Amino acid sequence: MKRIPFIGLAAALSAIVAAPIAQAEQASRNCVTTVEAEALFLFVAPEMLQRAGQLCANNLPANAMLRRLSSPFLAKYQAESRGAWPTAKRAIAKIQPEASTMLDSDFAAPLVGTMMTELLVKEIRAQDCLTINRAVTLMEPLPARNLAGLAVLFAQVATNDQRSEVRNRVPSRLRICPVAA
Repeated sequence: MKRIPFIGLAAALSAIVAAPIAQAEQASRNCVTTVEAEALFLFVAPEMLQRAGQLCANNLPANAMLRRLSSPFLAKYQAESRGAWPTAKRAIAKIQPEASTMLDSDFAAPLVGTMMTELLVKEIRAQDCLTINRAVTLMEPLPARNLAGLAVLFAQVATNDQRSEVRNRVPSRLRICPVAA
């Protein structure tokens, strides 16, 4: 039996133990924090709600919450959206690192908002409109930040779900950091 010097064995064991720790630290640096994910939601929420309302206009009654684009409901999201950009920008830089240098431009926020909105609403089908309107109606009394928190929580649950059909609904580049115990 060949003997491995103690120093060599210690170095090998250290490398084996350190590799997963380094990977976990790297993953936690690249994940989007819950605060950043909530800011991202708040940033796109007004435009996303407006766009969903436009897409669903022909499939909803005139008094549907989703069709009332100048409502106090939408105004509270617009107010939160303005302040969310600096933190949302950090989330975007983690999701799309190659875009981080462009995010300080005055044109970045409106462009990013429109692009993200279109990505999110492209899956809306006519038969989804009544369900979306019901969800928006139920959300109406909630503060915008509470709804952002719930949206991020649902994304975290879906990401951790073992069923691939649930997990695949969360964009793969949106890695939300695990909730601290």
